Amino acid sequence: MTETTFEQPEPDDRTGFDPDPWTTLGISEDDGYLWWKHRIDPGSVLRWRRAGVPDPIDAVRWKIAGVTPDTVREWTYAKIDAREAVGWTELGFNVAQARKHKRAGRTPVQAYGRQHRLHAVAAPPGPAPPSAIARPGVVVQGAVAHPAGAGPHRFMQAVGRCDPRVMHSYVARQWFDDEAIAWAMHGIEAGEALAWKELGLTPVEAERQQSTGATAMQTAKAWWEAGIPFEEAADWIGAGLTPQEAADQRAKGHHRRASRRDAQPPER
Repeated sequence: MTETTFEQPEPDDRTGFDPDPWTTLGISEDDGYLWWKHRIDPGSVLRWRRAGVPDPIDAVRWKIAGVTPDTVREWTYAKIDAREAVGWTELGFNVAQARKHKRAGRTPVQAYGRQHRLHAVAAPPGPAPPSAIARPGVVVQGAVAHPAGAGPHRFMQAVGRCDPRVMHSYVARQWFDDEAIAWAMHGIEAGEALAWKELGLTPVEAERQQSTGATAMQTAKAWWEAGIPFEEAADWIGAGLTPQEAADQRAKGHHRRASRRDAQPPER
């Protein structure tokens, strides 16, 4: 799994910023300052630009994904942008694997769950707890529809080592598909998983937020209070910015594009 390290931008003043190395390379002082704030040196900026990455925040996101200017085109050729690449690499996929799954119509979360489900299938099946079996004709409150082939036995096999409270939150909703497996494997209870998913976060990002004690509702509220549109929050979170830092970026006209949630391929 990719080790994520966030490079926070410098404070919003130009103390310590020397424009000369930037202008010498043909980079304007204002552009140089934007890159400098994200701790990217002039030489690296030229490499990112030659690789087709003109936005410093996208460069940061590529770096979070473990992608360099020399390897970024492998991802763009696969029609995977910086935001989506973070989702794939956080869940342990390289570019070749991501390209294969994306062509099959899978999101990173679906691919991750599928991988663990297939691994579970290879193991000798064991009996599922009675509480995990959907009773015919019974509609569970808040249940999530799942495709044919997904079911409690495979789910329990795949997530058998998870916290029992997490597992049973999915059982209660009768949610057993590949996405459910991915969220459960990261210790996210079903109700929170649905909320984090609606916010546009990946299981890894949600797990990181929860490690600070934040719930999905609290996170959404913090970003709303900072004036960040709902559909942009996941992009800024993925870039490692706080709500206030994102608000400062937006005030300078650096709005994010459509969220990863909107960009994901349809389920098949």
